[in-house]
Amino acid sequence: MRLFIWSVVVLMIAGGVSSASSAWRATLDDLILAGDAALQESLLEELLELGPAWAEVAGRIDSLRFRDIETPGIAEQRMATCIDGVERPWVVVTPSDYESDERTPLLVVLHGGVSRADIYSDPLEYVAENEFVAMAREHGWIAAVPFGQAGATWWDDVGIANIRALIRTVKREYNVDDDRVWMIGFSDGASAGFFFAMADPTDYAAIVALNGHMGVGSLDGDRASYAPNMAGTPLYATTTFHDGLYPSERMRATLDMAQRAGGDIFYKEFEGEHSFEPWGDDELPRIARFLERHPRDPFPAKIVWETARGEFGLCWWFAIDETVIGKRAPWHGDHNVALVSDRITFGFVPDWEYEGEGVFVSALSNGDYPATEMGVAEGDVIVAGNDAPVASLDDLNDFKETLARGDAFSLTVQRDEEELVLEGVLPEKENYYIFKREVPSGAVRVHYSANRVDVRQSLVRSFRVLVHPDMFNVDEPVTVAVGEKTLFDELVEPDLEFLVRNFLENRDRSLLYIAELKFELE
Repeated sequence: MRLFIWSVVVLMIAGGVSSASSAWRATLDDLILAGDAALQESLLEELLELGPAWAEVAGRIDSLRFRDIETPGIAEQRMATCIDGVERPWVVVTPSDYESDERTPLLVVLHGGVSRADIYSDPLEYVAENEFVAMAREHGWIAAVPFGQAGATWWDDVGIANIRALIRTVKREYNVDDDRVWMIGFSDGASAGFFFAMADPTDYAAIVALNGHMGVGSLDGDRASYAPNMAGTPLYATTTFHDGLYPSERMRATLDMAQRAGGDIFYKEFEGEHSFEPWGDDELPRIARFLERHPRDPFPAKIVWETARGEFGLCWWFAIDETVIGKRAPWHGDHNVALVSDRITFGFVPDWEYEGEGVFVSALSNGDYPATEMGVAEGDVIVAGNDAPVASLDDLNDFKETLARGDAFSLTVQRDEEELVLEGVLPEKENYYIFKREVPSGAVRVHYSANRVDVRQSLVRSFRVLVHPDMFNVDEPVTVAVGEKTLFDELVEPDLEFLVRNFLENRDRSLLYIAELKFELE
């Protein structure tokens, strides 16, 4: 990436630094460190008045210095205030050989069971026992671990914003290799990996999704997802044959569909249940090699993207801002798959850390589930199912294995020193699509080469092209065409304010765009 910018830095050093240069440098340094929005605006205004050249500013940002760490290799728990105003923990783990002057890969680790009512009680203990964090330590990567819960899942607004903010916080404080940021997760963490590949992939070079369901983010997050979007982010996906939630036999159809849609997915199946054992230890070295083989291409020559919402319109250097209703282009098909819903779900969240006899109900799931309809309450302890004793979650799962959709059943619960027998009926089997479809989407197939961007679009009203000097020769006109119609064929005027604002928002030194071109179609 840095051939253009580094040449600028060399020229600056060779020619000396003027007092005016010192002033804007100091202002920029303060701006980059400022956490308060009002202070940022004031410093940005001051920087723009000083008027440094955009290339000098880009060079300064690209060569940022980071603080040394007194004790690298430790796990540090932090607290983050999420957009719902709630403070939630997260943990950052640096490698033992971390050097602040070397760009270091970052692994974002997402846990499963994200719909639980409460946050993990001991995040540091969770991180200490996590095999993916151990993998990051072994390979000299930084690991960042957010913690979610009901209301802050990986696919709702709070959880998505939390993950984005976490990555940017780590990039503020540590010398992260922007082109080697990876995501890994098991179960709900894997389902999130699929979701981010389809909705918000720009930060990630590759994603590992182990025993997840690519439709969960769409169904539980109540937002559409589009399989062709996985064409741009390499995924390493696994399922197991006897997984009680997402068995290979069922998930295989979703992976096949996504691959036919163009998804860049490396898929493997293993013996086992809904667990990383016994196959996981042998697979970890292969997963690590997969990640290291897949740095991010910050400026892919081809982009395939589809969205119905502007908030998920950006994909690297191209963004769909608004869509329209109309007739789809012939190539704009709908890639989805129907599955049979035959999973046995009572509809409550257990307290995973409860140590007494039975299964403690920490919360009821949202929706029309049997637990709510039969009168199960938060705080109940389930002690039997159809008269079979339930002393643990394993016993409850064994009881589920005896049931089928449509069966009547009973749960015996202890509530306030009283034992109650509650009667319920499981819903019948039903078919469902894994991706929601309620709002029409727009789609593009975009290609750039030799200062020209060609756009094929379907139901897109407006879009943007982001310009970087490593993508385009900025001394020559840039051409943007939709079909046979040329929309733009001019020199691009670098925009210093846009460059700085975009960096402050994304903290991505590989994507220091110098301008954005906006287009609205008739």
